[in-house]
Amino acid sequence: MTVLARMSRIAVLFLALSSFLSAFARAASDPDVTFMGGNRAYEDGRFADAEQVYRSLTEEGYVSIELFLNLGNALYRTDRPGEAALWYRRALELDPRSAEARQNLQVVKNLTGYHEFELDGADAWLARLSPGEIVAVLSTGCWIALLALVAAFLLPRLRDWRPLLFVVAGLSLATAGLSTWGLIRQQKQVDTDDLAIVIANESAALAGNFPDAEKVVDLPPGSELQILQRRGAWTYVAIPPDLRGWVKSDAIGAVRWYGPHAAPSLDPELAKRSP
Repeated sequence: MTVLARMSRIAVLFLALSSFLSAFARAASDPDVTFMGGNRAYEDGRFADAEQVYRSLTEEGYVSIELFLNLGNALYRTDRPGEAALWYRRALELDPRSAEARQNLQVVKNLTGYHEFELDGADAWLARLSPGEIVAVLSTGCWIALLALVAAFLLPRLRDWRPLLFVVAGLSLATAGLSTWGLIRQQKQVDTDDLAIVIANESAALAGNFPDAEKVVDLPPGSELQILQRRGAWTYVAIPPDLRGWVKSDAIGAVRWYGPHAAPSLDPELAKRSP
């Protein structure tokens, strides 16, 4: 075999090996492959390993209702119902009508008896809709109304249909108006931007932001809180139905994994200066 032939064979083998390693690296970094690996760990009863896999995906920025639900399930299996409730609640952010997320939250509530903000009437209904869905209805209503009015005034051959077109336009505008009201109401009453979940297995709200302050109320894992103010290692919160108190910031997790309360920076010096 000539030197040239040997070099050609080595080059072919090198290219084949490079292609194999590249394909292996792509498979290893594929989030779907990683997710399935977490599922296999969960099915094998290795819940801590499954949690690490799912959490690694969330830390890389991947977002899906299945990922959030599975992470919540793994946390629940490792006796962390509060953290599980946080991820179930985050799943509801992606799909407000998710029956599985609501069912899992009920399981946690049956276990811990956590506090939650009660929504009645229209607010409970709006909580099952995403802002995008309301905006879609609003936009559709405006467009139908506009098209009906244009047809009524600019198409003479539809003159006999004007009464019906006016009715369609009126109903569409009413729908758009109701959607606008619902969107505003949702932002004021159902907004989850400041909503937090108690993730610590043992926690309590205190009357002051120091460990020896008087206890206001115990906070079972999964309890809902409204963030009012952050001060170093402590957070001032509203507690359902109508209490206020200070909780340790590391004992709660914001429902929104983005935004002003998602990953607060705790200033150690500010914490030291707290009374």
